[in-house]
Amino acid sequence: MNGQIDFHCHEFLDNTNLAILEISLQENDGNERRYEWLLIGKENLCIERMLLKTRDSSSSVQERFFDLGFLKYDSQSGVFIEAAAKDLHHLEHKGCDDIPQEYLSAVTGYLTESLVM
Repeated sequence: MNGQIDFHCHEFLDNTNLAILEISLQENDGNERRYEWLLIGKENLCIERMLLKTRDSSSSVQERFFDLGFLKYDSQSGVFIEAAAKDLHHLEHKGCDDIPQEYLSAVTGYLTESLVM
């Protein structure tokens, strides 16, 4: 998906203020992948890692509880409720092929600087 760091997108939720990505990264041994959730603030392309606490799934609805808030989504839309501010963000569930290049570049920069590969 990018030139420097091997990551793959699994989920992409988006609105006018923020985007949420679930990505996987190849582990050092090459056989395992590590999954990460990232919150992208669109104003300055600031990225925060979302630490997954618990998850719940049904055939149509997914729920994820993070240190930064609660995400509930289906195949078309979702909602993210911030833990600290209790702000409610309605999201569109998009395909990973629709991620803008500036988001991919921001994620690559974040991964290069922040995550231990």
